[in-house]
Amino acid sequence: MLPPLARLLLRMTDPAVREFVAGDLEEGFAAIARADGASRARRWSTHQAFAAARQHPWRLRLQPRHTGDGLMRTLLQDLRYGVRMVRRQPTFSLVVILTLALAIGANTVIFSFANILMVRPLPLRDTDSLGWVFAVDPHMGGNRGPLSIPDYLDYRKALSSFEALGASTRASLTLTGRGDAKRLTASRVTANLTDIWGLRFELGRGFSVGADLPGAGGEVVISHRYWDREFNRDPSIVGQSLMLDGRPATVMGVLDPAIEIGNISEIDIWIPIALDAAAPRTDRIMRVMGRLKPGVTLAQANAEVGQVARTIAREHAITNEGWSARVAPTREAMTGTNTWVVLTLLSLVVGFVLLLACANLANLVLSRATGRRRELAVRSALGASRLRVVRQMLTENVIYGICGGALGLVVANAGLAAMRAAAYEPFFAMVRIDRNVLVFTAALALLTPMLFAILPALQSTRADASDALKDGGRTGGGVRAQRSRSVLIVAQLGLAVMLLVLATLLVQALKNTADAPLGIDERRLLAAKFDLPEWRYTSGAAMAAFDDQLVARLAANPGIEGAALVDRLPFVDGEPISDVTIDGRAAARPEDRPWAVCSTVSDGFFSTMGIRTVGGRVFQPDDREGRASVAVVNREMARRFLGGPDHAVGSRVAVGGEPLQVVGVVADVLRADREAVNPQVYLPLRQHPVRAAAGKASRPMALIVRAADPSVVAPAVRAQMRGLDADVPIYEMRTYHQALDDDLSSSRILGSMFGAFALLALVLAASGLYAVVSYAASQRVKEFGLRIALGAAPGDITRMMLRQTGTLVVIGLVLGLIGGRALAMLATSLLYRVSPSDPATYAGVTVTLAAIALIASYVPVRRATAVDPVQALRLE
Repeated sequence: MLPPLARLLLRMTDPAVREFVAGDLEEGFAAIARADGASRARRWSTHQAFAAARQHPWRLRLQPRHTGDGLMRTLLQDLRYGVRMVRRQPTFSLVVILTLALAIGANTVIFSFANILMVRPLPLRDTDSLGWVFAVDPHMGGNRGPLSIPDYLDYRKALSSFEALGASTRASLTLTGRGDAKRLTASRVTANLTDIWGLRFELGRGFSVGADLPGAGGEVVISHRYWDREFNRDPSIVGQSLMLDGRPATVMGVLDPAIEIGNISEIDIWIPIALDAAAPRTDRIMRVMGRLKPGVTLAQANAEVGQVARTIAREHAITNEGWSARVAPTREAMTGTNTWVVLTLLSLVVGFVLLLACANLANLVLSRATGRRRELAVRSALGASRLRVVRQMLTENVIYGICGGALGLVVANAGLAAMRAAAYEPFFAMVRIDRNVLVFTAALALLTPMLFAILPALQSTRADASDALKDGGRTGGGVRAQRSRSVLIVAQLGLAVMLLVLATLLVQALKNTADAPLGIDERRLLAAKFDLPEWRYTSGAAMAAFDDQLVARLAANPGIEGAALVDRLPFVDGEPISDVTIDGRAAARPEDRPWAVCSTVSDGFFSTMGIRTVGGRVFQPDDREGRASVAVVNREMARRFLGGPDHAVGSRVAVGGEPLQVVGVVADVLRADREAVNPQVYLPLRQHPVRAAAGKASRPMALIVRAADPSVVAPAVRAQMRGLDADVPIYEMRTYHQALDDDLSSSRILGSMFGAFALLALVLAASGLYAVVSYAASQRVKEFGLRIALGAAPGDITRMMLRQTGTLVVIGLVLGLIGGRALAMLATSLLYRVSPSDPATYAGVTVTLAAIALIASYVPVRRATAVDPVQALRLE
């Protein structure tokens, strides 16, 4: 037989009372008070029933009956009640939502990168059957090198694992006949590349068969972006002729915009490359890829490519001995060497930030749930099951998750926009919030509340209802709740220490990279590039005359202190490797063969760049064609292969089969990645006029100008070039400092991301510790008053509390330092001149966390111990 109160509740048939019976005490009583036709007698009987429930909670254990319709009403009730709870405590709600927004926003940013690299499909047909053939460099140890045209032709002839093998290389073209000469970024490709990639066309078609044979008629395909920018999407562009590098070329089609991703988005025009088998094998410029035959795996293709590479190395030992090759999948081929290391570290970091935020919020929700013990106990006494109460608490926190997820999207979008504005690499333009990112953020917003709310919900519903009603909900939740809070604090501190260690090491590495002594004086330098058309300057003498006139015109300009030409910009452009032969020295193994980075420079290069002369002399105007061929080497070349700087001058070496006499030694210049110094051989431009690479019609050169104010003389440099030859476009003009800054933009963005995430982790850990200590101290105010009344000094109580908190801090620090060391070892390849075990870093992080933890603990304890003992003893 049901207790009297139960029979009373069951006789009330309106829906509001059925909700009350289901367990939502506050919602039920509020609904009853608002119910239509509710008499004073019914309201009075309900009030009496509630009073009885407080005095005899053990009598009621009503189990609600749920149907589909009743369950939906219950869920709606939970949602309405959760919204009211969020609005009732605005400060608490704001803290939770902001914390979630920062954590979810950080994870959304990193997933946006992962989405590009792993999730979003590439605009290529069946990428799983594409294999990319890379050269393996015996000198540098690199395994992602390009191939030469003759090597590509040999692989295409010998490989049976591929249906078709294509190749591409970046180039620049000069467009004339349409106003001022314009420089276009081009991709020279084999005629079958568009078919191998499965590219679609907005207009027209791809290249004709045989368009890449030497002497074939000119055909081009233009990008959708270039078509839109220069031709206003004119559909009649197909079939028109463009004058490129002095030769007519017919537009065959316009590519679909889907292919314009990453670095490919910079390409204006696609043109067939002339596959000349007589091209130098040392001119390794081709990125080779092919479509595998059905049933052939990458491993099988890799084995065959390695075998063919060994055959080529035997047949062409002079240029290919020691070189090998391998096959890589598309995702690996289209990313950098450290991309996956960086992405893994960032994923771990933001995952830790999310866990840290969840630990922080779990402590807050646990403290809040402890204060609601009476409310939860009354619900349980009136028939609500434990599952019902847990579900109600989870519903409240899901609302926080939804709000935090929405705000997190705003945070992520702002962060990605800032990265795109600061980045020089076109890859960052691809990183945007799309459907995949929205789904990820929504899932995170719904699942994250489960992480930080399930423990407090289970913990708070485990207490005995009678005890909870008697103590009024003023206790700290018992030993179990205190232990849970302690574990969460240790986890927060440990994660924060790990992230601070990693971020400190990476920021220090970035600073070392930016501050590394480059070997040049980059201050007051202006750099630019231009392409000299060989169809107009057909001889070395004509090119030398143009170079001399350009340098002379610039040197005579007021404000310009010096000017020079070089075939590549140090730190900015690639570094071509050449084998070097040294008189009287034979290499025992291919990997021991002397090698160097070769650069061709004008005679004013070293003084303009600020490169010191160590021994001998540098180039002079007399070092021209018809005189003895000379070379200048750097200190590293002299040390490694020529017996040192003191013995290098006068040595005889050969580059590309041409004998040279070393006349000088100059200081080292760091290589592009700034991690080491390569052996370097400099050749005089007057003796070795730079020629266009295979398949190209223009000679690329770089111009370097030293001036008191480089930005002021930039217009004068353009004017002098236009006056000398208006059909020679000059491009990428910027200060050398800006060029170096652009080169480091990606690293700077990544360093900022790690630093920001570590700072967020530090703030979360400090605020979490403050909240827990503050709550624990507030729950012990009566105890503190009693101790003070019995003679204890406030300082004694403060030290007692700090000792208890200090134990947790020490445990968190130790665990965090161990975890930070593991993360640092994973990031070893990114740490430039920084040891993963750098003691200063670990000591600095330890002192910083300890100081912050001391402040976060001392402030709430000091406030709690300042209470008046008489007032504290009067507290119930």
